[in-house]
Amino acid sequence: MNNANGGVEKKMSILQNLPDIIAAIGGLGTAAFGLVDATKPFAGGVNRIGFKRIAAAVKSLTPGAAAKGLTQDKILDTLRANWYNGKDVASQKAIAKSLIKVSLNAGNATALSTATGVDAGLLKTVAGKIASGAALQPNESDAYARFDFILTALLDEAYQHSDQAYTNGTRILAFVFSLLLAFFGGWSLKGGFIGDYLRSNDLGLALLVGFLATPLAPIAKDLSTALTTAVNTMQLVKK
Repeated sequence: MNNANGGVEKKMSILQNLPDIIAAIGGLGTAAFGLVDATKPFAGGVNRIGFKRIAAAVKSLTPGAAAKGLTQDKILDTLRANWYNGKDVASQKAIAKSLIKVSLNAGNATALSTATGVDAGLLKTVAGKIASGAALQPNESDAYARFDFILTALLDEAYQHSDQAYTNGTRILAFVFSLLLAFFGGWSLKGGFIGDYLRSNDLGLALLVGFLATPLAPIAKDLSTALTTAVNTMQLVKK
C-alpha cells in the first residue's frame, strides 16, 4: 500500500510540476529565437535568407541601365533594405513593381518582353511614349496592362517563396540554437568530462528538451496555464 501511495504521490508531483516544465522549455525556445534575431546586425544575418530569389527575379526584370539614374544596383539596395527591415510583403511587392515599371525604357524593353512575354515592339513603343508623356493607343494600353499583370505575378511568386524560405530558415536556425543551448545546459548541470556527459542519460534528456523547445515556444504560456487549471480542477474533484 505504501508503495502504491508513493507511486500516486509521485505521479501527482510530476503533474503539478508539468506546467512549470513546459513553461521552462518554452522559455528555452524563446531564447533560441532571440539568438536568431541577434544575428541580424552581422551582415544581415538571418535576414539574408530568401532575398537571393528576389534579387534574381528583379535582375531579370531590370536589365541594362535604368531610366532617370535609377540603376539596377540602387533598385536592389532599396529592396534589400525593405526586406532586411521586415516591411510587410505586400508593400515590398508594390515598391518592387513600381521601381521596375519606372526603369522601363526603350533600351531594355526587348529584354523585358522576353521576361514577361509581352510583344517587344509594343512594349518598346509604350516605353518611349511613357518617357515623352504621349498618350497610349488602345492596343498599347492593353500591352502595358498585360505587362503590369505578368510583372505582378512574377514578383508575387518570388516574394511568396522567399517569405516561406525565410520563415522556414529562421525556425531551423532557432531549432539548432535550442539544441545547442540544451546540450550545454545539460553539460553544465552534469559537470565533469564531456565524455561522461555524452554517455549519460542526461544527454538524451537535454536533446529532448532542445527538440521540444522551439515548437513549444509560441504556445508554452497557454499550455502551461491550461495544464495548471486541469491539475487544480482534478485536485478539487478528488476532494
